[in-house]
Amino acid sequence: MQLELPMPRTIFSVTQITNTLSRIIEQQPVLQNVWVKGQVSNLSRPASGHIYFTLKDENSNIRSVLWRSSASRLQFLPRDGEEILVQGRINIYATSSEYQIIVNTIEPLGIGALQRAFEELKQKLSDEGLFDAAHKKPLPIFPKKIGVITSETGAAIQDIQQQLQKRYPLAELLLHPTLVQGEYAAAQIANAIRAMNSRTDIDVLIVGRGGGSMEDLWAFNEEIVARAIFNSKIPVVSAVGHETDFTISDMVSDHRSPTPSAAVEHVVPDRLDLLAQLNGVINRLNELIMRQITTQHTEIDASESGLSPTKRMDTIYQLYQSIDNLEATCQKTMTDKLGLVDNQVQSLAARLNGLSPLATLERGYSIIRNVTEDVVKSSRQVNTGDRLDVKLSQGSLVCTVDECLD
Repeated sequence: MQLELPMPRTIFSVTQITNTLSRIIEQQPVLQNVWVKGQVSNLSRPASGHIYFTLKDENSNIRSVLWRSSASRLQFLPRDGEEILVQGRINIYATSSEYQIIVNTIEPLGIGALQRAFEELKQKLSDEGLFDAAHKKPLPIFPKKIGVITSETGAAIQDIQQQLQKRYPLAELLLHPTLVQGEYAAAQIANAIRAMNSRTDIDVLIVGRGGGSMEDLWAFNEEIVARAIFNSKIPVVSAVGHETDFTISDMVSDHRSPTPSAAVEHVVPDRLDLLAQLNGVINRLNELIMRQITTQHTEIDASESGLSPTKRMDTIYQLYQSIDNLEATCQKTMTDKLGLVDNQVQSLAARLNGLSPLATLERGYSIIRNVTEDVVKSSRQVNTGDRLDVKLSQGSLVCTVDECLD
């Protein structure tokens, strides 16, 4: 009969087990970036600034930690009883050997939580002065190019295009397409606003979309969009949703329109109104001109009736006399001017004659040129036997060089 030897035992400490489980969890990529939905309970905020709470559903719960550095970046912080969505990574809290989620991001779920997040951001931005009227930029009266930030497939851009063509077709539209709802919408909208501001040809921006639920419009309640609108150098018109919808973008923008099509009415004038105003101005000018002509005719008639034939002839003769005097004055002025010019011309002619080469030749000098027509100034320019042309005051000579002397 063979005896069975006892198996060797491996003994671990509690810490070793905890560390082993921690390494296993950290090696699982899916657990390092998880999204978890649940209800907040047992929330506490100690003096350290960190936030601790439990995230639970009907059957389970998970310990959750939001570090102070992450909490300071969030516009929405949880409260007991609220339904939320958190993003973070799973690890083990060694002290109690409990697994937990280290939270990076929190998103509200449900209208109540969204409304609270809206009110908290609204108060924060209001305290910073982002809604103050002093920061509102005026809209241009006659914009040439209008930038539009919205979905390229939504009803908003179609409404804007149709309304602009009907109201003021002189303006040009430039669309920067973006998402208008969903996880990445807010970042795209903010980037589009900054991109439009890098151009120099945009006169005004329309930022918006059609109506929808509070969740659908939430991108326009994000802080990143609000700050992009506030920092825009181009005037921004917020046109989000319907008449009853109101977003953070509406509050921080330079002008709020209840709908995208209404935004066009605020941004451009109505061509029919402009034509009516122009016709009114033309009619008033015509009336003023006709009134002035009638007044002048009346004054002329009064002048003619007030003059006797003799008086009329005296007036005509006086006009003749004035014309004769003016003609004599002009004639004298012209004579004096021509005399002055003639003296100046003669003086210039005398100066030019003194500088003329011909005058130099008259004094017995000559001009000598070689076969290449260059003026000879030195004996070193010619050689024995060279042919030279000699220009005199009267006539010229052709000579041959017999000897060159320095």
